[in-house]
Amino acid sequence: MKRIPITQHGFTLVEVMVAMTIGLLLMSGIITILTSSHQTYRVNDALARIQENARYAFHILSKDIRMAGYFGCAGNGVPTVNTLNPGPPNPPDFLWNLGQPLEGFEATSATGWTPALPPSGAIPSPLGGRDIIVVRGVDDSPTKVTQQPGGNPPDSADLKVTAGSGFKENDIVLVTDCMASAIFQITNVNTPQGTNVNTPQGMDNLVHNTGNPTADTPGNYTKALGKDFTKGGELVKISTRSYFIRMAETWPSLYRKVGTKQADELVRGIEDMQIEYGEDLDQNWTADIYRTAEAVANWGNVVSVRISLLLQTIEDNITSQPQPYIFNGITTTPTDRRLRQAFTTVITLRNRVS
Repeated sequence: MKRIPITQHGFTLVEVMVAMTIGLLLMSGIITILTSSHQTYRVNDALARIQENARYAFHILSKDIRMAGYFGCAGNGVPTVNTLNPGPPNPPDFLWNLGQPLEGFEATSATGWTPALPPSGAIPSPLGGRDIIVVRGVDDSPTKVTQQPGGNPPDSADLKVTAGSGFKENDIVLVTDCMASAIFQITNVNTPQGTNVNTPQGMDNLVHNTGNPTADTPGNYTKALGKDFTKGGELVKISTRSYFIRMAETWPSLYRKVGTKQADELVRGIEDMQIEYGEDLDQNWTADIYRTAEAVANWGNVVSVRISLLLQTIEDNITSQPQPYIFNGITTTPTDRRLRQAFTTVITLRNRVS
């Protein structure tokens, strides 16, 4: 009977140590690849979010600024009666200064702007060092005027439009027939209920009576609009819209305040906004020089607006070390590890170049 030799099976300690070392090296490589891929994903995702936020911010700003001063067919040269308090010869309050469709405030320090900001929280808690732009114009599509009771010129406090017009009490509106226009505050809206000889079915009665102003509304110093607007008359909502940078929780954001409403956060992560205004000096509808707000010689000559935005990521620790950036011609090295990117666009005022 042949004997089968007995052999020892298994690994030596040296072989085990070598295998473990190789395994650790492979695991370290895999972890490095995964960490690098995750970091690359975070950076790319952060850049994509910054670019998308910039695109959306410019979309909102461009849409509003482009239409600054648009009041339907009541263009330049159309006489306008402004019935809002305080009334002539006093200048209109900031929110009702509809004769100036575009207005800017240049940040001159961490707490100051030129010209000085309006009082009463019209632009609440803006971040210093950031410019502010104010746009005035039409808010919605026009509604046709169907009746305007009164004499000639009518002096009643009523205008009738199609029912369901959407107009509300305290709305600031403009009525125009392209030959003349008037601005007033709606003090009451009567919607027909059953048979009403004063407000026929199918119509809303918009009352614009005189009254004392409040903290939120100017009131009307007169109810006379100066003309009968039933022939081709249209009614549109108008408002003052202010854009500024303000802190939201722990990050800066672009805010918009419409009239006396609460300010709304529009886009997060907008750290800075610097604005220049293009003035047409030779009446050829083209900007000849760009100036900051305090240096604009004539706001009526502004035909374009150049806006620069600095955006940052909401999340910190995106990069391995602080990343220097250039904005408004100045190189800055931050103390955090957020990503930042600067964007600039030029917006043409349609109602000044056509």
